[in-house]
Amino acid sequence: MLLYLWLANFLFSLIILTPFYFLISNDFSRSMMQDQMVKGLELFWLGDLVYKYQNIFPAIFGWMLVPGIFFLLLYIFLSGGIIGRICALQEEKINLRNFFADCGKYFLRFLRVFLISILAYIIVFGIGARVISALFSLWTKGASSEWPLVVSSNLKLLVFILLFSIARMFFDYVKISLVVEKSRKTVKATISTLSFIGRNFFKAWLLYLGVGLIAVLFGLFFLGIAKLMARTSLILVFIFFLIQQLYILSRMWTKILFFSTEYHFFWLRKIS
Repeated sequence: MLLYLWLANFLFSLIILTPFYFLISNDFSRSMMQDQMVKGLELFWLGDLVYKYQNIFPAIFGWMLVPGIFFLLLYIFLSGGIIGRICALQEEKINLRNFFADCGKYFLRFLRVFLISILAYIIVFGIGARVISALFSLWTKGASSEWPLVVSSNLKLLVFILLFSIARMFFDYVKISLVVEKSRKTVKATISTLSFIGRNFFKAWLLYLGVGLIAVLFGLFFLGIAKLMARTSLILVFIFFLIQQLYILSRMWTKILFFSTEYHFFWLRKIS
């Protein structure tokens, strides 16, 4: 399953990035700028790049927006395959045919979950952001130094991250409920998941945060490697590319781990 996810992601990225590669290669492959670009992101060559292509930014934005929407749809599509195969793992092995069959089977249901989640995010974070900001403003209103403001901004960010994790976790369980219950009724599954999360909130959330911590550790590990590597030759650039692909694989593995742990938690609570 990890191989299927990586292959779909790699092919999609290749289709999107190939035109940009030929555009930049045509203009910079024979200049001294390429040496700077190989070493990593720097304001020097980035500024030149922005200046040179300033007139085609609207086209670039459109080119990135449309694929971004399709990538989101691809993510929803592949989620059906992941959860569907996890739920059926005791009955049959995973192969390309049944994986993509589950992708198509659950796509419309998961798309409806996504649309409901957008509405929920707007309501929760729209109202919640104002309430949280108001509470922190009361705390920092009479501050005599900058430290309360610094602490307040960091705590506010942490609160938003935790709220986001709760929302993500909740809609993961809605998807799992649809697959386990073999239901097509998205609204009904959302309401029943509210009841399930209400009964098992802290255990489910701690499990989610535990897997999230693994994802964060992977990210910090690969970020550390990227910072240490000096990309001064094509061989090192190729090695860096391989490291990037390993990081992408780790992200996909943790996504499977999220769904797998949530499914088993949901199933154990359901039969107990």
